[in-house]
Amino acid sequence: MANADRETNLEDRVRELEQRLARAERARLAAEEEVAELRVELAHAGERGRVAAAHTERLLEGLEVLGEARDALSLFAEVLRVLGDVLEFDAAFVVGFAPEVAPQIVSATDARLRLIAWPGGAFTDRVLAGRTVALFDLAGNPEWRRVDPALREAYTSALHVPLHALHSQAMLVCLHRRRGFFTADRVTRARRFAALARQALQTAEHLVDLEDDRGRAVELSRAKSSFVASMSHELRTPLNAIIGYCEHLIEDPVAQRGPELGETLGRIDLSARMLRELIGNVLDLGKIEAGRLDLHVGPVAVAEVCRLALVTALPLAVRRGNVIRVDVGTGLPELRSDAGKLRQILVNLLANACSFTEAGAIDLVVRADRRGEALVFQVRDTGQGLTPAESAAVFLPFAQAGPVDPRRLGGTGLGLSIAKHFTERLGGTIDLDSAVGVGTTFTVRLPLAGPP
Repeated sequence: MANADRETNLEDRVRELEQRLARAERARLAAEEEVAELRVELAHAGERGRVAAAHTERLLEGLEVLGEARDALSLFAEVLRVLGDVLEFDAAFVVGFAPEVAPQIVSATDARLRLIAWPGGAFTDRVLAGRTVALFDLAGNPEWRRVDPALREAYTSALHVPLHALHSQAMLVCLHRRRGFFTADRVTRARRFAALARQALQTAEHLVDLEDDRGRAVELSRAKSSFVASMSHELRTPLNAIIGYCEHLIEDPVAQRGPELGETLGRIDLSARMLRELIGNVLDLGKIEAGRLDLHVGPVAVAEVCRLALVTALPLAVRRGNVIRVDVGTGLPELRSDAGKLRQILVNLLANACSFTEAGAIDLVVRADRRGEALVFQVRDTGQGLTPAESAAVFLPFAQAGPVDPRRLGGTGLGLSIAKHFTERLGGTIDLDSAVGVGTTFTVRLPLAGPP
């Protein structure tokens, strides 16, 4: 009986040990599976780390590109190169948008893509509204179907990323030959790196503005250099005339009698007036640039101001064989403005008309506008007139209004610029209408109530 019980206990012990061994084996297998999974996860983490490091390196490279850029074209070309390493596209381009202008391809990795005439439409509007959109197959998109097939059919899928800067809108378009290449992971990556392209767009704006400013500065420097060079001649010419006529009077005062004396004094007077005008224009320009242009506003005797302007400009007109006619309307409403500045505006306009009109007629006409809110001063000449390009530049400082004629009066190119500044300071506007071979009309409108 005892032996039977002992055998039973041994069998139970064996079964227990076998169960324990089975459990241990299962635990071992589970542990091996977990180790294998951890190894895979570790490999993936290492790969993600390497990808993140590579992306970080590309981002730093992109930031260096932004810092070293010297022009917009090379900037976008470098940014597309950097983004290509991250987004793995086959080709890409940036299309820019501006109001009332057809979309323009700003930059492209393939020269053929620059030929795309992007049609725009509801799809483009959706992207520009802020959505990053991936197309698995270009053939199904109505806007892509309007792109030249020779340029479109080389690619199958596309990714569209909105780019916005302070004053610009653009769209980054990434292309690939494989259908459905731009997965959710690549879309996320594109959103992350779109900041680099947006900063490139902002930097491009600054570069364009900087280039424009540099061009204006160079042009202004050139104009000022030309002005300084011409001023010496312009100042010496009337001054030498005054000195010469005075010396002639001193050397032979007896011979200078009657008409000859009057003629000599008239030439002295004309030269002195020219000299005063030159110096006055230079001083006025200095006040304008320094922001120290003072106004003395009050009721203006318009007819008297026109008479004084005529007296100043008449010798210049006579020298060129011109006739000046003044027509001040009757019953004009009272004008509150700066009489001195108004006289200078009219003198400068009349002097300009004299310079570019020979043996012709110059009219100064004053009328009230139809709404009774302003006085309108018009100076019309029958001179050589201006081309559209000359008209566009005529109010710039140091600009000469029209082609140079060695027979006409000299000038600094400041008169019309000063007239424009004075007019605007008085709350008015100045416009011109000109045609080559017909003549030029300058129109000044000054508010009756005076400057704001």
